[in-house]
Amino acid sequence: MPNSHMPGKSQRASAVGEVARRRLRALRLATGISQTDLARRTNMAASTLSRLESGERYLSVDHVAPLAAALGVSVGELIASTGQSRPAERPGPDPLDLDLRRLRYFVALAEVLHFGQAAELLLITQPVLSRQIRKLELELGVGLLTRSSRHVELTPAGRQLFEDAPPLLATAHATEQRVRRAATGRTRLTVGFLVGDPIIQLMRAFDAAYPDTEVEVERIYWSDQPRALLDDHLDVSFVHLPMDDDGLSLARLYSSPTVALLPGSHRLAGRSEIAIRELAVDPVVRHWGANPVWEAWNNVDPRPDGRRPRRGPTVRNLEEKIEVVGTGRAISFVPACVTVAIRIPPEVIAVPVVDVPPTEVCLAWKADRRSKAIRDLVATARTTPLADSVTPSTT
Repeated sequence: MPNSHMPGKSQRASAVGEVARRRLRALRLATGISQTDLARRTNMAASTLSRLESGERYLSVDHVAPLAAALGVSVGELIASTGQSRPAERPGPDPLDLDLRRLRYFVALAEVLHFGQAAELLLITQPVLSRQIRKLELELGVGLLTRSSRHVELTPAGRQLFEDAPPLLATAHATEQRVRRAATGRTRLTVGFLVGDPIIQLMRAFDAAYPDTEVEVERIYWSDQPRALLDDHLDVSFVHLPMDDDGLSLARLYSSPTVALLPGSHRLAGRSEIAIRELAVDPVVRHWGANPVWEAWNNVDPRPDGRRPRRGPTVRNLEEKIEVVGTGRAISFVPACVTVAIRIPPEVIAVPVVDVPPTEVCLAWKADRRSKAIRDLVATARTTPLADSVTPSTT
């Protein structure tokens, strides 16, 4: 007669998988490797690694070998339990099951490096914030901050957590939002767009075809693509290529010609069009948080003759870019669709650049999302003449 108390094969696999998940996160933090770097070393999507560490996705044998190699440990070390319990026993509490509230407190503190300011932003008292940060350090078993009477600094472990925490918090928030949406019984999408994208035209067409689907729209910036999708902050988003599309599906929509934004006093401001070689001596705006590949492409760096443009000020958004160009400190390049969407002040002149490739505008979403609402939105975008609404007038 079978012994009903003997663990089955699936129970043992589950226990080993849980141990490996915990060991994976602990080893990565101990070695100081970010999720992004580890994903790159293992040729794995960053979103997949995040789901493995969170337990949302099962850690299979195919994952274990490359992860162990990248972390510099044996497969046995990765999946071996650090305690004395047998594999069939239920795993104990995970010391890295972080309290998300404390994690949010830590991120707020890390951004300002001042307990008083962070507590004010969080609407709590400074002693409460200090206690919660110390409890977080105890949970992790590492020091996250060095404190003195004058200032606060992040330790190496603190800097690593500050890098990894925002995607984790974003994923948790997105999960909460999807659960709440499911409880209402209504389908809902969050759609991102950059300035210049035909979001109004797409939403009008989609609302007419699918009135039962609720849609929220959110402006994003160059620093958000593709992270806002991979972190599940957005369901779908307009994106401007080039970018790292690993883990994403793309629907190409249209191309937008490149224009140069020049100060009104620039020597070429009166021209109807220019060539990139004519801008060789002008410093270019730098974009905070942008992917290096996108940054180089956007600034035509290097130029066709191999030379690199001079570096100008760094900006965080389009408004700051317009200000930098208008005051004559640098030039910049944008898709022509941007000049259709916003009012450019008279101090800035947009001139087409004839020998620079256009910007490819796409819709993007996570490749593993199988939502009918996403398919409906993409189909609407493909059948709606979106390019007509973002083409500069020639009259």
